[in-house]
Amino acid sequence: MKSNPYNLKLLDEKPSGYLDADEFFNLLKRKKVPLANKDNLPRFSNGYGIKMFKIKRIGSGGATPTVYKIPTGSKIAEILDSMKKNNNSVLGRDMLKNKKAKILEIFDKAQDQAESRTSIAEKVAESLDVPCNRKLVRKVLDEQRSSELEKLKKIS
Repeated sequence: MKSNPYNLKLLDEKPSGYLDADEFFNLLKRKKVPLANKDNLPRFSNGYGIKMFKIKRIGSGGATPTVYKIPTGSKIAEILDSMKKNNNSVLGRDMLKNKKAKILEIFDKAQDQAESRTSIAEKVAESLDVPCNRKLVRKVLDEQRSSELEKLKKIS
């Protein structure tokens, strides 16, 4: 296994404005950035452009510690927005559940022939402030409400 996959610079001591892994993980938790665990902090930081360095280890045992630059408030907001739009992140999976519930809610409230898949997707995107497309609407409705699909407006 490669010990420095991101080619991080090795420093003698932790610079000011940087946090070790535990402190960084707790900061992200306080700012409501959901992460599954601390193991992927270097990949997370690299993916979102957060600067990091390796620090000289005291003793011969264990891994070389990594320190992370404290992200600004705008950077945190950018990370949260990006995570909401990615269905593979913890936050993205939660948003996907919310989208599915909202799709079913809009479909159930709709009058006959009043809504199409596209209009439902647009309403979901507007209400949750995340992208939604008619393919997701089709998939959810086919799985959950397949017997009621004649209720949708036909677009020819």
